[in-house]
Amino acid sequence: MLKIEDCPLSRFQNDEHYNFQTDANGLIQYFTAATLLIETEYAIYSPLLENEGDALNFVRKSSYSDLISASDKVRDNTIYGLDDAINSGLRHFDKTIRAASNRLKILRDASGNIARKAYNKETADIIKLLADLKGPYAADVTTVNIGDWVTELESNNNDFVSLQNTRYDEAGEKTSLRMKEVRIEVDAAYNVIVDKINALIIVNGEAPYVDFVNKLNLRIEAYINNLAIYKGRTKPQGTTEEVK
Repeated sequence: MLKIEDCPLSRFQNDEHYNFQTDANGLIQYFTAATLLIETEYAIYSPLLENEGDALNFVRKSSYSDLISASDKVRDNTIYGLDDAINSGLRHFDKTIRAASNRLKILRDASGNIARKAYNKETADIIKLLADLKGPYAADVTTVNIGDWVTELESNNNDFVSLQNTRYDEAGEKTSLRMKEVRIEVDAAYNVIVDKINALIIVNGEAPYVDFVNKLNLRIEAYINNLAIYKGRTKPQGTTEEVK
């Protein structure tokens, strides 16, 4: 007998789950809830699916934490490179370069280990350091030939600030919804729709539902196949210990 097949919704990744539910919703809209006799159930399901979309956007935005951390590491590496270039000049055969490097070394020592400081403090200290390097110490920067390092540090710091400001700008859009909770609600509403349509097929016959059910089942089959492929690719091949 015709029926909507089971779908392993709980096993899908977040994007995959939302994509499937969006596909199912698209089919319902195409055939219409009124024709399928699920108007009441769909009125519950539809806004929950919108909530899932909002929750998914929140999850995606949270990845900014990783991006900010990576951006901070870039500017940290540039600071270390700048310091190496200054220290190298301390051993230069040209006494003019040695003297300029020594002045720059004193300036850097006064700043401390900038790369180990909190984000906002590091940003402020880099801005101050850049102002000194491009101002009172500009001649020494030229003598030691580290202008490229100064330019790179300024670019890295600007990139970090821009990324951090983007996160702050979007902070006001954060939703209290969380993906796990919303997915449970969406799945429950979806299952109510599935159960009702399967029951209506028994009561009213297959004819009114055959096209809808076949199309939905094809999508379910495709998602199950993709899930199997994904699990095959990620199947453990042995245990390896990560060395840091």
